[in-house]
Amino acid sequence: MNVPAPAASRIAAIALNVVDIGASRAFYEQALGFMPLAPGAECPDPASLSSWPAARHVVLALGPSRLQLTQGTEDSTAYPADSRANDLWFQHFAIRTPDLAATVRRLRRYPIADITQGGPQTLPPASGGVTAYKFRDPDGHPLELLAAPRTGIDHTALSVADAGGTVTFYRDLLGLRLGHEQLNKGPAQERLDGLAGSEVRVVTLWPAGNGPHLELLEYQHPRPRAAVIKATDIAATRTVWDVSDLDPVLETLGAAGVPVRALVMARPMRAVLLQDPYGHWLAIREGPQKTQC
Repeated sequence: MNVPAPAASRIAAIALNVVDIGASRAFYEQALGFMPLAPGAECPDPASLSSWPAARHVVLALGPSRLQLTQGTEDSTAYPADSRANDLWFQHFAIRTPDLAATVRRLRRYPIADITQGGPQTLPPASGGVTAYKFRDPDGHPLELLAAPRTGIDHTALSVADAGGTVTFYRDLLGLRLGHEQLNKGPAQERLDGLAGSEVRVVTLWPAGNGPHLELLEYQHPRPRAAVIKATDIAATRTVWDVSDLDPVLETLGAAGVPVRALVMARPMRAVLLQDPYGHWLAIREGPQKTQC
């Protein structure tokens, strides 16, 4: 991709497809502290509206962070039951919490599934030194809790087979800036991921705007598996991006031959839905959105 990237981009929301929007909303509000927004305060990402307009949507807030829940459709398939952290359809988002132990205790009241073995793990300094815990919500979506003073969504992480090529994709399309890189391995990482012999290259990418950042997870061991994930499947988590101008995005996609899955071109709801090189879903919209839902 050689077309100039947009001047500014930011992660506006994480969007999840869910089986029962009422049950999922209750889980995220009661277990994790998300707050409902007034109807029409913020619109769901318009690319998803064009793909399944009859679906139910709700947008929740955690501090400045936003989470969109979309009710699954009749052709939605369940989250793959045997999923592992290194699978190429794996995408989690990490929530900062000032009291990690209390949050984990609260989660135990709900039908979650542990990814991390043995409770929260503290990684060695070479792996970032964070204290974290990974689990799956009642629909199977992987999430991570990070011990941190401020509440909010810290980042979203994608499992990829080649971090270098994926960096190029996101840098050229969204103008992301390459941050630090590290190799995480050892007993604490194995317990955190629930994977024996876990060894993962972590590459951080920074958007131009404030908010969550993007992490790429390239597992050296165990090697990843791939699968085809439809936009309506429960595993089709979307990263919703706001850009200052959608036209360079469309030009870049056309020059690179990247297929567009859905397109909304009626201002001010201009947006595009697509997949990255490893099948992760993105909704890119020209923001901020001012229209009523």
